[in-house]
Amino acid sequence: MATVVLVNGQSKPAPNSKPTPFLGRKETGLETTRRLERANAKIEQQTYANLHGQGTTESRRFNREFRAKMVSLYRKPRKTETEILKPAEKHRQQYAKFLREKKTGLFKLIPDQGCEGHGKVINVAPNCLKYNFPGAGASYSFRLSTYRIGRLADLTFVKKSLIARGVFSGAIFVELGDIPIKNVGLDTPGLKFLSKYKPVKSATDAMNAARRFAKGVKKDGFVYGRGVYVSKQNTFAMRSIAYRGKFIRSFSGYQYNELGFDKRRDIIVVFRIVDVDYNGSATIVWKILRETKSPKLKIYRKNK
Repeated sequence: MATVVLVNGQSKPAPNSKPTPFLGRKETGLETTRRLERANAKIEQQTYANLHGQGTTESRRFNREFRAKMVSLYRKPRKTETEILKPAEKHRQQYAKFLREKKTGLFKLIPDQGCEGHGKVINVAPNCLKYNFPGAGASYSFRLSTYRIGRLADLTFVKKSLIARGVFSGAIFVELGDIPIKNVGLDTPGLKFLSKYKPVKSATDAMNAARRFAKGVKKDGFVYGRGVYVSKQNTFAMRSIAYRGKFIRSFSGYQYNELGFDKRRDIIVVFRIVDVDYNGSATIVWKILRETKSPKLKIYRKNK
């Protein structure tokens, strides 16, 4: 992710800036976030030192504000914050053995209440204050195994459906029925289509694919779509393709690639809705069946 700074009102690449290294496979989500925070802070500090003089008040203030903004948006929520969404003890006991396997998890989602706002975590509405963390309890990333802002999540609970709202992402869902999650593998009926599907590589093709799956694609007795209805004791699978690329956002005139704060991967995940509470929240157990490097999404621009 190249660093860009504001010079005479224009955004320009920082001198001698280097791309932020892409995360390694063995890195955890928290380690990734912290490493990216350190890398971006270091580059930004060096750039401002060159432009405004080493250690100026302006550069120090900007770095503090930038780091605080990045942490608030892309950090991993603390256990004390997500305690309110802790799955019931009976479900933790039921899946204790399953959860000892790699790339598995158990979490609870609430229907989206608009608490995340427009990219902001803090919302002063009374029903939102208790969900004051990334994702606000309604969005989750299987790739990072944590709650995540909707733009970088794999799954978001909207009304009575589970959908994907992530930017530069392609998602295909399929309902498998009431089958134990421990019995699901890549050879399970319904998974072949997800496994063999070849990701598109241009923005235009991605839009066309989204429209196609929004209508539903029938194959081998299954229907593949852009989301699924929340139903208790039902098992689903999804292909979540978090494309690599650039999604530029800005902070105080500084432009940065938001995708650099994420783990962009192509995954096939199976998940089961274990329970739906009286307040509509859903308890979900999951496992990643396959994880590979995701392709880059090409953005073609017309010549002026």
